[in-house]
Amino acid sequence: MNVFHGYCVSYSGILLLGIIQGLCVLADENTETVRRASGSSLLLPLGLQKESVSYAQWKFKEHQIARYSKNQIHISLNHQFMGRLKVDNINVTLEVEALQVQDSGTFSIIADETSQFPTKFISLIVYARIENITIQSNQTWLDSIKACDVHLWCQTSEDPSASYTWRGYQNGSGAFLHFTFSPEDGNIILSCTAANNLSNQTASKPLKCKEQPTTALRLLSSLLAASPYLLVSIILGVKCYRAQAHSDEKESQYAVNET
Repeated sequence: MNVFHGYCVSYSGILLLGIIQGLCVLADENTETVRRASGSSLLLPLGLQKESVSYAQWKFKEHQIARYSKNQIHISLNHQFMGRLKVDNINVTLEVEALQVQDSGTFSIIADETSQFPTKFISLIVYARIENITIQSNQTWLDSIKACDVHLWCQTSEDPSASYTWRGYQNGSGAFLHFTFSPEDGNIILSCTAANNLSNQTASKPLKCKEQPTTALRLLSSLLAASPYLLVSIILGVKCYRAQAHSDEKESQYAVNET
């Protein structure tokens, strides 16, 4: 009896696995992945003769953006594509214009049940053209090893998902790069390339490591730099003091003569 139950469980598991695999294959067959550049457009055709469909709807991330009924495509309200949807009632197509990076996501096209038309999914990936790159740097002198500690950050505002590659004195990947170099290395250059499936751009950053004096030396240097001004101030102060004392002495003598 235990063996019988074991077989039942095994058969049920195999059947469930087969159903899941069938659904996955069906989803793959009905899913299309498309890539577009920002500013371009995406056509979302129904793919059927309109005579065979009485009702259909277009969704983006499960939110309806348009529907088809009575031989007309009606645009829904309150969605991110407002003002950017173009309809073609003759061919029953919906077109999204002026694509933006935030438009990336999955569209679904659903027809009524009488047409036996399976739901079609279109997975959209929108890439922005990379045009501007900035490299920020933070450099600190490490007196213990007589070298400079450097943190670099490469970024582009057009595409948050862009990949980054460093070349030059140090090679690496990712937006951040950290390394040390010494004054003996002289002038060095780091180049950062930001890239996506649409474009890439490169920017460079020159760096030089200079030995920085210790705190005591910096204080002494400050005092030496300020000493000429300090000396002038002292001299002027002494002169003012003597002039004031001389003026007080004259006033005292004048007072004695008056008496």
